[in-house]
Amino acid sequence: MKLSSLLNRIADVSASMDCEITSITLDSREVTQGCLFVALKGTQQHGLAYAKVAEEQGAVAIISEADKSVSIEDLEIPQFEVVDLRQYLGLIADRFYQSPSQSLNIVGITGTDGKTSISHFMAQVLGQCAVIGTLGVGTLDNLQKATHTTPDVLHVHQHLQEMKTQGVETVAMEVSSHALDQGRVANVGFDVAVLTNLSRDHLDYHKTLVAYADAKEKLFHWDGLKAVVLNLDDAFGYKLSTRTKNTIGYGIGKVENYPEGSLVAENAKLTIKGVSAQIHYGDEQGELSVAVLGRFNLSNLLAALGAMIGLDIPLTDALTKLNKVQTVAGRMEKIAASELSDVLTVVDYAHTPNALETILKALREHTTQNLICVFGCGGDRDTGKRPLMAAVAEQCADVVIVTDDNPRTENPAGIMQDIVAGFEKPELVTVEHDRATAIKQALKQAKAGDAVLIAGKGHENVQILATGSVPFSDREQANKVLQELAA
Repeated sequence: MKLSSLLNRIADVSASMDCEITSITLDSREVTQGCLFVALKGTQQHGLAYAKVAEEQGAVAIISEADKSVSIEDLEIPQFEVVDLRQYLGLIADRFYQSPSQSLNIVGITGTDGKTSISHFMAQVLGQCAVIGTLGVGTLDNLQKATHTTPDVLHVHQHLQEMKTQGVETVAMEVSSHALDQGRVANVGFDVAVLTNLSRDHLDYHKTLVAYADAKEKLFHWDGLKAVVLNLDDAFGYKLSTRTKNTIGYGIGKVENYPEGSLVAENAKLTIKGVSAQIHYGDEQGELSVAVLGRFNLSNLLAALGAMIGLDIPLTDALTKLNKVQTVAGRMEKIAASELSDVLTVVDYAHTPNALETILKALREHTTQNLICVFGCGGDRDTGKRPLMAAVAEQCADVVIVTDDNPRTENPAGIMQDIVAGFEKPELVTVEHDRATAIKQALKQAKAGDAVLIAGKGHENVQILATGSVPFSDREQANKVLQELAA
């Protein structure tokens, strides 16, 4: 695309400066011949610090966020300064990649918990469906690793264009609060917006729960939405339903307790084999019976069902598809080697107080004896939630073992001290920094009928330390210990 077309009404590109643009990027390491390098002001430094490198690697033009405190190097390629450049990036990306979202069914899923499960449930059962989220980008049989839940806005549009080219018809996208606050999904044509729930998370970034909620709410007032799918069992979701249009509210309970026309799961049953319920939507009814664990997963299934209805899939057809879904990796995932014992062992990504409480309460419904919980808290993240998670674990589990999660650059002892402060009876809690040892301790003491939850890292295959990442998988570790105990 010509630079003048790409930057039309954003920057003044004279005929002498005009050139052909073959790619656009925010990362100087991705610059190739013919690239437009976009230099934004970051928290540590301005992207202009890499302008010379970008030019040397083949950039043919640079557009930068105006900042009087930064001096611009003399370059041979055209440079354009734009005030509030970040607000134009969605438009630039949409132009360059020829509006791919307009040709796709785009479902945006936001909320504190459940985004990954809902997107993967949909991708498992809808033909030609891809995901963008925590576990990766692409179709489930060809997931590419992701660095963020929601990529930067240029990559979002690039991924959508690539998916369109590959024949994808529907994209289930996890939309984080950071992404909404930073404009990472600007100019994406969402068809359906889904809310899972809202509880304390990311306050290290948003500072207050109100700011966090405000960021989430942006998605539900998006231009062009065909449907808004809201969790009516969540206080924020219910409140939001009073100020949104084309709303499909969902919940678990008696039909008469919800607004007319809601999507309701009635007579829910939870067994060691999964969840089932009678589904009501308006005058329609059907049965849902899925081999996943947890009441919260029933809520996630309802959210996926609501999104499918929002995409004009009939209830009966949507239920037939959803009844075939399998557990998502690291999300209330029953460890395979559990079959070798009478102990139900589950790995989950729960790393917030609400998520931990939700999954412990869900597991309690699947447990006939003791509930054992292994958890920790990540370093360089919201410190305020640490004692809250301890209180939840103490209240909801019978046995608690606290261990390291991803300490990152923080002192693990300091993190542990923050957690332990939240226990009323810390003398009853086991503290074990080595995560492998903590998992082994939990499984060795478990008896028939017990359930063991290993929370916090879910699908992750590394543990992030101050010295870097080391290989570690809760799933592999639990499987290994269970097999040793069975032998």
